[in-house]
Amino acid sequence: MTEGVVLVTGGAGRLGCALVRELLARGARVRVLDPARAPRSLEGLAVERIEGSVLDAEAVRAALDGVRLVVHAAARIDLGPDPDGALRAINVEGTRRVADACAGAGVRLVHVSSHAALDRRPLDRALTEDNPLALDDPCPYHRSKAEADRLVLERARAGALDAVVVCPGTLTGPWDFEPSLLGRALIDLCAGKIPILLDATTDYADVRDVSRAVVEAGARGRRGERYLLTGDVRDILSLARSVEAVTGARLPRRALPLWVGWAMLPLTEALARARGAAPLYSAGMLRASVSNPVVRRDKAERELGYTLRSLESSLADAFAFFRDEGRL
Repeated sequence: MTEGVVLVTGGAGRLGCALVRELLARGARVRVLDPARAPRSLEGLAVERIEGSVLDAEAVRAALDGVRLVVHAAARIDLGPDPDGALRAINVEGTRRVADACAGAGVRLVHVSSHAALDRRPLDRALTEDNPLALDDPCPYHRSKAEADRLVLERARAGALDAVVVCPGTLTGPWDFEPSLLGRALIDLCAGKIPILLDATTDYADVRDVSRAVVEAGARGRRGERYLLTGDVRDILSLARSVEAVTGARLPRRALPLWVGWAMLPLTEALARARGAAPLYSAGMLRASVSNPVVRRDKAERELGYTLRSLESSLADAFAFFRDEGRL
């Protein structure tokens, strides 16, 4: 896999830095386009770093020089409101600029979408790649990922762009440098900072397993297709028991229904404003806390060779990383 350069946008991010490691392990030459000046997540890695934004069309075009594949992982992940449009700008307009540049240069694109880009309704059925996009979802992040997903696949299916779309689930595992929303929650949970659990449910996938499948999508994913790179669905108490087994921490044994979280939301937000801090949770987080009973991944298993390690193994490596980082 040494011929040509692979460009990873957002290569310093949660998934991006894992993708870089996977590509390097396969012998690829890797270039990263990311706004971070000196990201810790890429320290010591033999990559070409370009400081820049996907909103800069000229920077994107220049970064494609000599590139054979683009993995577009740059995104803003925020489940709160988007008052200034910055989230949509990165997630939608940034994707548009990357897609434009790839189409102009004749370069294959793997666009990293999300399971959140798909409309989960009806919740009592399995979520598959054929679900409609969440274009009318109340959460701006979900809408933005759905818009970007549609943009890429419409062009690919019209023959204007060689592209595939991958939709990861909630990422676990090591190299969570920032840390992510889930990473912060896991750290706070073990530190006793989250005394009450809400009945949240989602699917979990290890960042290393997802990275391998993303790279495989670049090599053999079918043009114009979408692949869910998801894991098994777990509720919050099941996750807590797995965290207990891995860390030995004593965690809450009960979870309150989500309607309690909705009822407490105004008070939670008011207290956060009074303290000048971020609220413990948001409306977007509550909306993202529901899941279908099954989130399918068989298409990726069949066509990309996607395999998934156990959640317990993934959590063990995540907490080992946090310990090494001095976060526990």
